[in-house]
Amino acid sequence: KSLSEKPLALRMTEFSAAIITFTNRNVSMKKCMSLVVVCLLLGSLLAQKVYPPHWWVGMRQQEVQVMIHRTDVAASEVRVDYPGVTLLRTTFVENPNYVFCDLSIAENTAPGKVPILFTRNGQSEVLEYELKYREARSLAYGLDGSDFIYLIMPDRFVNENPGNDIVSTTLEQEVNRGYNNKRHGGDLLGVIGKLDYLKDLGVTATWLTPPLENNQPLYSYHGYAITNHYALDPRIGDNEQYRLYVDESHKRGMQVVFDVVLNHVGDQHAFIRDLPSADWLNQWDGFTRTNYRTSALVDMYASPSDRERMTNGWFDTQMPDLNQRNPLVAKYLIQWCIWWIEEMQIDACRLDTYSYADQDFLTEWAIAINNEYPGFTEFAEVWVNGKGVQGYYNGNNNLKTGVNTHLDGVLDFDLYWGIIKSITEPFGWEQGTGNLYLRLVQDYMYGDNGGAGNVTFLGNHDIDRFYSMAGEDIQKYKIGVTLLLTLRGIPQWFYGDEVLLTNFANPMDTVRVDFPGGWKADASNKFAAAGRTATEQEAFQHVRKLANWRKTHPVFADG
Repeated sequence: KSLSEKPLALRMTEFSAAIITFTNRNVSMKKCMSLVVVCLLLGSLLAQKVYPPHWWVGMRQQEVQVMIHRTDVAASEVRVDYPGVTLLRTTFVENPNYVFCDLSIAENTAPGKVPILFTRNGQSEVLEYELKYREARSLAYGLDGSDFIYLIMPDRFVNENPGNDIVSTTLEQEVNRGYNNKRHGGDLLGVIGKLDYLKDLGVTATWLTPPLENNQPLYSYHGYAITNHYALDPRIGDNEQYRLYVDESHKRGMQVVFDVVLNHVGDQHAFIRDLPSADWLNQWDGFTRTNYRTSALVDMYASPSDRERMTNGWFDTQMPDLNQRNPLVAKYLIQWCIWWIEEMQIDACRLDTYSYADQDFLTEWAIAINNEYPGFTEFAEVWVNGKGVQGYYNGNNNLKTGVNTHLDGVLDFDLYWGIIKSITEPFGWEQGTGNLYLRLVQDYMYGDNGGAGNVTFLGNHDIDRFYSMAGEDIQKYKIGVTLLLTLRGIPQWFYGDEVLLTNFANPMDTVRVDFPGGWKADASNKFAAAGRTATEQEAFQHVRKLANWRKTHPVFADG
């Protein structure tokens, strides 16, 4: 029988108007009541979670794995009936509340709602899984040396919508700008409202720390403990606003960088509260923290226990460590990223805590993204002080490591320390600018591109503010900015450094200050020239002039 002929079909995307069709219209009241009871029992499907929420026809990879999370779903038989779509396999795990359905989507399949039929005890219900048309894209993918990335912590930038500062459904119910570890209220509409300011500064791409749901009881503002991979945090905005942010950026010739966290999630995530299987996470007998030693992974003398603790230890107590060696976890994470790129038309990805995840998986991830989106840019956080270790993680590095990450570059901590030394130390063979030179001559370790794909920087949300590192000396500050914007690589800027925000990273949260003028009650507005001091304006104009100049001078943009 086709699904339309089944005696009971609950189409869950339209459950509020669900119609129950009986094969015998003269059914007795007793039978009718029995069916009502069955409907109530099957109503548990209303609370189910489906990931990815939808997919597309015409993808290069013509398979999608749909993860369905609902009570006791393993007791159901699963079928699919839709032209061009084949159910390749269903995978059940230790937890009976999960099923993974692998769908093959033929090349000429029509968009529509694919009925996934669940049958249990002779009763059937339908989940309608939508396949959409792919959106035509006119913009080319790829960041290069002519770009200037601006890094923003949304909670600390601009509070355009105070109405979403506190949301009743979230665990953290406090907004307090007096404490750096509390939420402050910045949001996505605030970012959108300042895109013209950023364009004038010379910015060509924005990178937001993860804006996805972080429904954690503490420290939820920073975004790196994701609790829902497919929804924005309601205190930041919603998915529609995120697409608006992308569209408004593209209208201005600006790209969007998506911050990807593959290593861990927040402990309030739905699949942590109801774990699919024991091997979904890297589990230890007791809480075991990572040793944070990326160098152990490339050290030929390192002990196996050091390497294991680096990749399998937890980043923090509230951040369970995902086991990407589990193929279901790997597929989930790869599809999550593809979904956001396709749904929102994102232009590039930054990978958080890259070296903490499983390297075989990370390579698989990059190959999958590059296959689906040729020319797409991926760069990774590899926080080390050493060219050799950084070079190990660059794609096509020509090193005899046996590893090709297929990445375009890494965040260039090695160059950062060279610039810092050049403005804080006297000149010497291995000091000051001499130290910077010795670092640059080792760029051959990055392979044929010589580090051109690396993202260079003077500040981010984890390290000291650059003006503080320069001793609040405007001349040293300007030298550092000049080096950043005339050397190879893709320069990245940290919000507020153009108006000389200060502080040190210990404690870490103190560098994550609010941008003055982003809140209506602020005493000054440094988004406007009138709100800046003479020194702040000098700094702003220096950054602005060089950032815009670099875009039109290929000798610097291209190395």
